Amino acid sequence: MGKLLALKELYGDCDTSFDNLYSFKAQIERCCPGSIVIIEHHTIKYKIRFKRFFVALKPCIDGFLSGCRPYLAVDSTFLTGRFKGQLASATAVDGHSWMYLVCMGVFDSETNENWIWFMQLVRQAMGQAIGSPRGLTICTDAGQPVMTGVKEVFPEAEHRECMFHLVSNFKKKFHGKVFDDHLWAAAYSWNPYLFVKNWVAMDIAKPTATAYLRKWHTRLWSRS
Repeated sequence: MGKLLALKELYGDCDTSFDNLYSFKAQIERCCPGSIVIIEHHTIKYKIRFKRFFVALKPCIDGFLSGCRPYLAVDSTFLTGRFKGQLASATAVDGHSWMYLVCMGVFDSETNENWIWFMQLVRQAMGQAIGSPRGLTICTDAGQPVMTGVKEVFPEAEHRECMFHLVSNFKKKFHGKVFDDHLWAAAYSWNPYLFVKNWVAMDIAKPTATAYLRKWHTRLWSRS
C-alpha cells in the first residue's frame, strides 16, 4: 500500500490519467498541428471505458519521411502495471543508426483487428505528407496478427521478419554448433553464393531444420 501511495503522489492516480487523455489530445493538437491523437472507448453501463489509443507527433512523422531510411520495425510489448494490454510502436532508424520512434499506440491484445487498426493509422500519419515512402520495408516478428496488419494495409511494402525472433523460435526446436555457425551467417550474407553455402551446411546436417524455416518463416530474413 505504501508503494501505491508513493506512486500516486509522484504520478497521480490511474483514474485521473484516463480522464486527462482528452485534455492531452486537445493540447497536442493545439501545440503541434498535424499530429494525430486517436482515442477510442467503450460505453459500459453509461460509463466511458478506455479501449485503445494512438499518437503520432508531426515532427516525428516529418523526421521519418525526410531524414530516415524507409524502414519501420513494428512490434508491441506487454503492459505490466495495474491495467494490462499491449504497448505498440513503429520505430525507424535515423542517420546515426539510432532508433527513431515514429508513432505508438495502446490496445488490449494482439488481434487482427487491433493490428489492422494500428497500421491503418500509421499509413494515415504518413499519408498526410507523401504517403508510403518509396521502397518502404516493414520488419515484424512471426506473429500472425501483426503480419496480417502489415499485409492488409501495406501490401506494396517489403515485409521482413526480425531475425532475433526467428532465431529465438528456431532454438526452441533445433540446437547444435552447425546452427550457431551458419544461421546468423546466412542472414548476414550479402550475396546468394554465401547464403547458399551456409544454408547447405545446415541442410546437410539437419534437413528438418531447413524444412521448418521454409514452412514457418516465409518472410524475408536474409540480406541477400
